[in-house]
Amino acid sequence: MLTLLKDKVYIRYWLAVVVSFLGDAMTLTAVLFLIGTTTASPFLISLVFVAQLLPGVILGPFVGPIIDKFSRGSVMVYADIFRCFIVFCMMGFIESPTLLIILVFLQGVGTAIFEPARMASIPTIVGFHRIPEGIALFQTTLAVIKLAGPIIAGVLLAFQSITIVLFLDAISYIVSATLILSLTVIRKKEVSTHKHSYGKQLLIGVSEMFRVPILLFLMILLLPVLISVGMFLTNYKAVLLQVFQLTNIEFGLMEGVYAFGTVVGAIVSSVLIKKYTHYKFLYASIGALGLCNMFVFVVEKVFFLDLQIYFGILIVWCLFLGLTNALLIIPTSTIFLQNIPEMIRGRGTAIFYSFFNLYLLTGTLIGGLVGTKLNIILTMEASGAILLLTAITYPLFTRSTFMKKIQAKPAYNR
Repeated sequence: MLTLLKDKVYIRYWLAVVVSFLGDAMTLTAVLFLIGTTTASPFLISLVFVAQLLPGVILGPFVGPIIDKFSRGSVMVYADIFRCFIVFCMMGFIESPTLLIILVFLQGVGTAIFEPARMASIPTIVGFHRIPEGIALFQTTLAVIKLAGPIIAGVLLAFQSITIVLFLDAISYIVSATLILSLTVIRKKEVSTHKHSYGKQLLIGVSEMFRVPILLFLMILLLPVLISVGMFLTNYKAVLLQVFQLTNIEFGLMEGVYAFGTVVGAIVSSVLIKKYTHYKFLYASIGALGLCNMFVFVVEKVFFLDLQIYFGILIVWCLFLGLTNALLIIPTSTIFLQNIPEMIRGRGTAIFYSFFNLYLLTGTLIGGLVGTKLNIILTMEASGAILLLTAITYPLFTRSTFMKKIQAKPAYNR
């Protein structure tokens, strides 16, 4: 996996993604801190997350034809320039939470354009057979960024100001755009553009994508899986703070353990995905994540019994939650990118990105509602139960007509 960092083309792509994602993590932390300390409104805090995800749900399918018509590098550069402008605008409205949330939404619009173009560029940059390694390295890096970004933002907020954080994020987009401009391999038009209208291109992308059996199967399978993941993500931190009553230092430690688990999971995935069939690995990952979510029941019992081993069990639980979450992402992204036809890779990636965010956002809203109205622990257990029930459908999948069609239609771009 780390051999990719010796590739001069990949290292520039990797650095571009690292600096922009690190800036995003810092900005999100700063905005949440500002809104949380000036309004004391949980609803406004939740709106920040909705504003971040919603553009990807709404705009995803509509940016696909643009990604296929123009070079993916150019699309990414213009998206970076747009996001840079939006973040500079944030600097003028730090005293208005409502306007900040609107600007977060507009920043999300830029991300909804950037991300599908970035994902669609992976096979071109790393090569078809190194797709799992490219995804694993990105997930490892993302886990580190999610840990480092809030820490850096916290230090800057303590000794400087939110304006400095926003300024650094804006600069990160300029650095990212400059690095992407140097990647001539993704600045070229990689697919032949037929003289169809925008609407026709969009319809072709949708129909062609869902004609690939493994991709149709993936979209159906991910519905319960990502809704469950959304439920988990909404309630995981609440469990640590409200049920297990961790102190600030203990909570920070558990966040670090979780992030370390995602790093380990990404590395393990890059090895295992070479040894096992991708869809088998995916089902196993779903089951493993479900078991980890259900294990919250054991952690809760040990906590209320006030046993000395409680804190050690909590550390192990957070570690494996991070690990199994990472295990799920690698086979999912690999199956998609290795089976999407090149001629619609931009459109297909944008559609996939939209569905991914829609499922996750739905789970987040359900998890927040159920966790508030009923019980946080029960919501975590319910998300685990849904994942386990999904995983045990594997024998049905192996005997289905889906499997026959998948085996009869090999992956694209081999």
